Amino acid sequence: MKNRLKSYLGNVSPWIVIGTSLILVAVVLTLAFMNYNREKEYTGRVLSEKGTALIRAFEAGTRTGMMGRLGQGANIQQLIDETAALPDILYITIVDGDGRVVASSEKNTIGSTFIAPAGLKRLSPSNSTKWRVMDSRHATEAFEVYKLFAPTQRRLRHDSHGTSRHMGMMGGRNSWRDNNFFSGHGGMGRMHSRPDRRQINGDGRTFIFIGMDMTPFKAAINEDLSLTLTMSGTLLLLGLGGFVSLFWMNSHLRSRKLLQDNRALTEEIVANLPEAIVSCSPKGEVNFINPTARQMLAKDVFNPGRTVRAILPENIISLGDEVRRTGFPIINSEMELEKPSGVVIPVAVNVTEIRTGNSEHLGMVYMIRDLTQVRQLQEQIRKADRLAAIGQLAAGVAHEVRNPLSSIKGYATYFGSLFPEDSDNRKAAEVMTTEVERLNRAISELLEMARPADIKLRETDVKTLIESSLRLVSQEAESASVSIETDVAPDMPRITADPDRLAQTLINLYINAIQAMPEGGILGVSAGLAEQGLRITVRDTGGGLPGDDFSRIFDPYYTTKPSGTGLGLAIVQKIVEAHGGTIEVEYSGTQGTSFIITIPASPERQE
Repeated sequence: MKNRLKSYLGNVSPWIVIGTSLILVAVVLTLAFMNYNREKEYTGRVLSEKGTALIRAFEAGTRTGMMGRLGQGANIQQLIDETAALPDILYITIVDGDGRVVASSEKNTIGSTFIAPAGLKRLSPSNSTKWRVMDSRHATEAFEVYKLFAPTQRRLRHDSHGTSRHMGMMGGRNSWRDNNFFSGHGGMGRMHSRPDRRQINGDGRTFIFIGMDMTPFKAAINEDLSLTLTMSGTLLLLGLGGFVSLFWMNSHLRSRKLLQDNRALTEEIVANLPEAIVSCSPKGEVNFINPTARQMLAKDVFNPGRTVRAILPENIISLGDEVRRTGFPIINSEMELEKPSGVVIPVAVNVTEIRTGNSEHLGMVYMIRDLTQVRQLQEQIRKADRLAAIGQLAAGVAHEVRNPLSSIKGYATYFGSLFPEDSDNRKAAEVMTTEVERLNRAISELLEMARPADIKLRETDVKTLIESSLRLVSQEAESASVSIETDVAPDMPRITADPDRLAQTLINLYINAIQAMPEGGILGVSAGLAEQGLRITVRDTGGGLPGDDFSRIFDPYYTTKPSGTGLGLAIVQKIVEAHGGTIEVEYSGTQGTSFIITIPASPERQE
């Protein structure tokens, strides 16, 4: 019986123990949560019923006061003061249709605004009692009940002329319209600020709000919650203690099996490494080859009895012979390997000898790593270094060229003014001025590309940014017969960015789009939120980009325009990346091009 129990426990999976423990935790927490919600619901129901009873009693007291003080009005202020003195009542307030206080237990608020008309409209008080929980001026939460204040119902009376007149509960001059509703007999109970009779009368709409202190009820809920948590914690500890003991016993009985599982896991990891791995026996027979090696060498390399010399090139086999001779492994020996398809790839080869603790030779392991992507990254880095060096050189040259350009432009403008308006000499001078401006613009872009990105982050309104940047190109778009369409999400939040540099980026894209539509078209700008942050799309309906230019458009000095410098989109990409974002071409074809800018809502400065 004891061995059978051990066998049963040894077959229990640890995940079953863990899962059962989690289920126990979930059940205990769910019961505690349900009990807490039940207490909150019960508290809300009790307070709501209490508030409803108070309002009904208050309305009944008002009717009694009206009937008992004919010609004098109901002394409602005194009734409010007496009712508000009850335990757990924070305030009683009656407001008119505009949310102004016409009567209140807090007399200093009479005549002020208790709730804005818009807020009162959202609450939509009616003849049925409603409630809400809100912060009050009494340093505690208030459970506020409210409804339409209707202490009496009115009915219609037809006079001898066939017209209808409103009558109060008592009729005649004793209606609410004709009585001083808030005054008592003599000076007793008189309000600080006396409202006019339109504020609350037989034809007006008044609303009553009663705020009740939730502190006693919350204390009771917290006490019950504390008791529930204590009981739940005790039950949880007892249950977890039992499951942990079972888990420990199960772990002890499963130790041998875990060793086997670890071996299987190791083999699985080795089989799925991105490096090609080939192992062989002391006789050179292949006893293991992972899928990466199959793909790199050949699909049918692992046949029974196949030797390592039959599937690996001689230069790799020679490395194995060297390891056997010296006893030292070879690490990251770089060479070239020809794949079965004939493609030659750069690889790094590691060769090591397999030995037991008694130094018994068990075979060799060859690990081959494809360096194609590494070489591509290295080439990109070298290209970036060359561009950086060229940029620094260009910045120095540009600085020296810009100074004489100002003098050339000045003299060209001066000499042009000496000739008649339509003369050839005047036109030649204007051409010189135009070319100098174009050269100066190219130099400015060159300097912009060479200097580090300097962004000044601050809160930015995306909608305002897009609208202001579009206004700067609206005249140029109109001249080119290009219409502008915008689609900015109405709930677009403010983001942290450099608005000046982002505006520069957008204007550059706008101008490129307008120039891509010489016969007119549509410039579309949309903005919205994505998982990565802000997403801005600039699209045009021009002829699109050629297929060969698609992957090179962000390269510096590359351009498809006769007068372009090839730095515009490179600067755009630099500014976007400085915000921690990305820019890409989502679609390019005969129907136009779309540029997608994605910027995090709170980007970190990128160097």
